[in-house]
Amino acid sequence: MGINYFKRDPRDLKFVLSEHMDLDKILSYEPYRDFARDDFEMIIEEALKVCREKLGPAMQDGDREGVVYHEDGSVTVPESFHECWRVMAENGWMALSSNPEFGGQGLPALVGGLVGELFTGANMAFMTYPGLAVGNGRLIEHFGTDEDRALFVEKMYTGVWGGTMCLTEPDAGSDVGWLRTKAIPDPESEDPRIYRIEGTKRFITCGEHNLTENIIHLLLARIEGAPMGTKGISLFIVPKIWVNPDGSLGEPNDVICAGVEHKMGIHGSSTCTMNFGENGKCRGILLGEPNSGMAKMFQMMNEARMGCGVQALGIAASAYDTARTYAKERIQGPPFTNRKGDRVPIIKHEDVRRALMMLKAGTEAMRAMIGNLFFLIDVSMYDPDEETRKLADARVGLLTPLVKAYCSDFGYMLTREGIHVLGGVGYCSEFPAEQYARDILIVSIWEGTNYIQSLDLVGRKLGLDGGKAFQDWIGEVMNFTSEHKDDPDFGKDFKLVYKAAQATGDFAMRYMKYFQDGRFGLIPLSSKRFLECFAETVMGHLILQQGLIARDKLKEVKPDSADGIFYRGKMETARFFCRNILTNVFSRHTSLDQEDTSALDIPEEAF
Repeated sequence: MGINYFKRDPRDLKFVLSEHMDLDKILSYEPYRDFARDDFEMIIEEALKVCREKLGPAMQDGDREGVVYHEDGSVTVPESFHECWRVMAENGWMALSSNPEFGGQGLPALVGGLVGELFTGANMAFMTYPGLAVGNGRLIEHFGTDEDRALFVEKMYTGVWGGTMCLTEPDAGSDVGWLRTKAIPDPESEDPRIYRIEGTKRFITCGEHNLTENIIHLLLARIEGAPMGTKGISLFIVPKIWVNPDGSLGEPNDVICAGVEHKMGIHGSSTCTMNFGENGKCRGILLGEPNSGMAKMFQMMNEARMGCGVQALGIAASAYDTARTYAKERIQGPPFTNRKGDRVPIIKHEDVRRALMMLKAGTEAMRAMIGNLFFLIDVSMYDPDEETRKLADARVGLLTPLVKAYCSDFGYMLTREGIHVLGGVGYCSEFPAEQYARDILIVSIWEGTNYIQSLDLVGRKLGLDGGKAFQDWIGEVMNFTSEHKDDPDFGKDFKLVYKAAQATGDFAMRYMKYFQDGRFGLIPLSSKRFLECFAETVMGHLILQQGLIARDKLKEVKPDSADGIFYRGKMETARFFCRNILTNVFSRHTSLDQEDTSALDIPEEAF
């Protein structure tokens, strides 16, 4: 294995878990009553140990060795990934928040999300393999028969088998309704759920590898005679090696990897073109009812979208760790305020401190939003009050596109800041910063581009429950900021968040008017800006909650103690976010005011 560059300080994760989110509420739920706060903090510490000793040292191996495609269609992964897989599987790290009945650990989604940040921050490319296996298992657990669950789920949760999601085709990307892969009832099978599958899928993450003895593909196909478009798509379980009714492995299932993509990043993750049924012998098991595949796959896609946010946070936080460490050690130039003075560590230079605060405030605000999302997932599943569960589920729906799209775009920008802190060496492969930038960029494209996420937000999520979910959020922010607008430490910041919420609400009102007036083209021109405004206002709200908590906690500790310094830093971070990042909301709102259509009016030939 290579050098371990993973240096995460877990203090802010523990703050989100134990001080910001209502952990007592989570522990009161039936599935979690056997846990204690100390259990979760111990899990975070053990996860950090795995990151430092196994995942982190394999990160550059994965980048430099990459995956290797062989003429027989097999794919080998970097050698060190095998040891990572063994440790993750044997110690139950793969399915932390999944059902213990099938080998999961049964931890709260909140804990699983925070640990996921650590794992992806240590080695994003490797984590694609267990991530997809577990996501597949959950889909089969939720929608499969008892036989399906018995055959597949435990082996996917425990790392015996891998998994993929097979949506994209050479001629059907985001418009998945145009897929050509077909399914025909198997004339040789007495089971009506068994179909013959024929088609090609592209950009299939972890489509082929040598980490596991079998790979279970969840594949979208159209049963012959089904309607065109997404309404005629069905979902199938397609094993690489057929699984016999007793759980043993049968014969190869005519699933062939035709090649791997050569990518700018995540080189250790295999991105494959997969051919199903080249020889007419590929079988798939219908999962659920015919023509219901797209709705079912959305469950996995939504989980993956949340995972994209976690991946972006993990890498951006690792970029911050690298930049912070380097800035404290690198001696360069006298201060701007004393040009004739001695050279100093670059962390004493104003612009480096600005960049580090961007990284610190940005990652902590994203962690707050992601932590809040996973907290709400636990509430939506297990709170005894039905109305509370319903409200939490609606808020999860609102936050999911924000977590996916904003964190992936902003995370890339933060990673760029990290490179600049390192200067020339940030551009060199001796340090991990340039790999972080290459690895993180795919997250903004996965699971629907961020523009698609913004259309999902405007077209579907704003209208949830007649718009009540969005209005409840606006009301919550307005009440919170109004209550604290004269706060002696954060009054200016509360007023900024209030103003940002007004601007975000105005976007939504304008969109209603555009729909009514038939000015539809203005919506896609600004929908990404709306999503960014929404996300930053959500984060501003949450980071100010953290600032208030930190101020109260500071009264209980010595200011110069480790906790005292952390709480003082948290207060300054909240101010920085509101005064330097949240203020982008107002420039975007100014652009909305212009109702500019020049991108539509320009002659196509002028491009």
